[in-house]
Amino acid sequence: MIRALLTDFGGVLVRTRTDGTRRALETRLGLPPNTLEDRVFGGELSQRAQRGEISHDDFWAQVGRELSLDGRMTVAQFREEFFREDFLDEALMALIRGVRPALKTGLISNAWTNGRRVFSVDFPIADAFDTMVISAEEGVMKPDPRIYHIALQRLGVAAHQSIFIDDVPANVRGADAVGMLGVHFQTGEQVQRDIQRRLRER
Repeated sequence: MIRALLTDFGGVLVRTRTDGTRRALETRLGLPPNTLEDRVFGGELSQRAQRGEISHDDFWAQVGRELSLDGRMTVAQFREEFFREDFLDEALMALIRGVRPALKTGLISNAWTNGRRVFSVDFPIADAFDTMVISAEEGVMKPDPRIYHIALQRLGVAAHQSIFIDDVPANVRGADAVGMLGVHFQTGEQVQRDIQRRLRER
């Protein structure tokens, strides 16, 4: 029987409407097209920040140096433009809020040290979750099995009693590997159908 619904944050609850602003930033900074996201999210610097080895502020300061932002824009301006088209999927959040209190809810996010502030202030969703497991606070990232077990332990549920949503296939496989029911996010409508179907089957 399903007792808990857990989800990722970026790429699931919060997504980017279009990539227009980021492509414009690349042009403005003289960067190759379609490379900016990897610079921010995919490099070793970001991995270190997501493991909590460097702070959010130190991460962005280093990004500013690597992109030679001095004289063209501040790091704060760069961040604002980079994230400008991000939006919260209100319908999916309504589904998560709606399963409570019948189910426990959790967030597992590979996030920087400011993650808890983002989830409480920038996108005020913290109240929808019984626990929030943030990689920078735990020193471990998805798909390491330890981060899933941390969330399960805090919720007090067994792996086979839980559903986990993520947009990254490796993270879904990681959840499956520990015994959770992994659901691969592709669209908001698709994942709502999948969750509702699995809950009916419980």
